Amino acid sequence: MKHYQIRSIEKRTILFEGFFENFKTCLENAVADKAILNHADLTNRNLTNVNLDDAIMPGANFTNSNLTGANMSEAYFKDARFNGAALYNTCFYDSNLTGCDFTDASFGATDIFGTIISNARFSTLSCFTLDFQSVRNMDGCLYISRDGHICRMSKPPLVVHGYTRKPIIFMDDHVKAGHNLIDSKRLKPLAKKLTSRLINTRLAR
Repeated sequence: MKHYQIRSIEKRTILFEGFFENFKTCLENAVADKAILNHADLTNRNLTNVNLDDAIMPGANFTNSNLTGANMSEAYFKDARFNGAALYNTCFYDSNLTGCDFTDASFGATDIFGTIISNARFSTLSCFTLDFQSVRNMDGCLYISRDGHICRMSKPPLVVHGYTRKPIIFMDDHVKAGHNLIDSKRLKPLAKKLTSRLINTRLAR
């Protein structure tokens, strides 16, 4: 057993501490004990398969942490930071993710059913594997391109695979082919071709 501490990222104050087998167990016990974990510093941690069900952790910082397989359902993560985090098979079912920063995060089979992701920020193409249709609210979401261009994404984007090597992504006011913006002159011919292909696919069935 080793002594572990969870500290605030802002004032470095101790939020929870004790003797545990590892840091992940320490964090799970803190959540189970309903400890106040506002702005907890959880950066650069290996938190694979951690159980944070019902956690109350507004402003927590998970930057560059591995949260693969983590259970983060029915939790309150308002304004948390997940920059560069690995979120493969992570379950956020029914959680509040308002204002969360997901820039540079990696997604894959990530469950966001029933979540509130209003004002969240994304920047990786893997975010378009998320089932945005299943969220409760995504008002004010933004997608930030590699060149810094900001696209509004306040409703589920339409993602088309197979037309080109890169996905075609329709957001509120912009259309992208992968990371590249498609200008308005190319948009109408592209939409016509996509519609034609969709019709032909349905007729073939």
